[in-house]
Amino acid sequence: MTRKLIVGLSEQDYVCPVCGSNKVKIDEEQGVVVCTVCGTVIRDAIVDLGPEWRRPESSRASAAPGTELGDIEHGNIRLADKLRALKLKRAAKPISTAAERLEIDMREFYDSIKDLLGIPKALIDEAMALYKKAYEAGYKASRREGYAAALYFAVKKHGVAAVTYKSLLEKAGLERGAFMSAYMEFLRYMNKLGEKLPKVDPKIYVPRIVSALGLSDEASAKVQRVAVDLLRYISSIPRIRNGRKPQVLAAAAVYYACYINGIEVTQKDLARAAESTETPIRDLLGDLASAVEVELYV
Repeated sequence: MTRKLIVGLSEQDYVCPVCGSNKVKIDEEQGVVVCTVCGTVIRDAIVDLGPEWRRPESSRASAAPGTELGDIEHGNIRLADKLRALKLKRAAKPISTAAERLEIDMREFYDSIKDLLGIPKALIDEAMALYKKAYEAGYKASRREGYAAALYFAVKKHGVAAVTYKSLLEKAGLERGAFMSAYMEFLRYMNKLGEKLPKVDPKIYVPRIVSALGLSDEASAKVQRVAVDLLRYISSIPRIRNGRKPQVLAAAAVYYACYINGIEVTQKDLARAAESTETPIRDLLGDLASAVEVELYV
């Protein structure tokens, strides 16, 4: 539809050249001046303002304010309507570069799991930056496993003990073998790029392991205190500490702390709480039996 208006003159400025009457009507929609007595078109004075984006006021009267397409783009509108319109506009915009496609794909993956894992936005942003860095250096693992590998690297880098690889795999719906392969490759690229994981203090795993054992609040507090004391000694012996995962070291300390406090716990329960297997914990406990002497005051 094209809107046409008469501009510059009023009805009093016209006289019909046929009947001499000054009773005329300006039809703004049609863009003409018509004599109401004889029907003569006195003037066809049209100003074309281009495509009309508003419907006539009569058809807009019953609609909710701030919902017309023109209003969304140009008028006084509700914020929710504008956000919805802008979101649709972005979704309809063609993706022009591979970098844009990668950014969108990464963001969708991380947004889908960050709330499930309780991961802050800053950690997600760092994971994205690390993945881009590895990708530009030639990292070609499958996208979902690769994104998860970058996130797990960022989690370990900052010592977020609450997020384990098992919880990550579960929430992301990934297969363990494929993830571990992608993660090991990611570690190689990070090493090349000078991004190395700092040494993780095993004590950050103690609260999570003790909590998973389901102890009472009082017993939990005692076990955690003793386990942290034990870890200081365990970590001071290189041949015991080196080559072992921090959660395994923490699990062994919790095992002895439970024993000292008269709490029975099996190695199987401990391995499950530490999200490990029994073998490395059993081996470590065997080494500790002959290597550590600790005097504690409980």
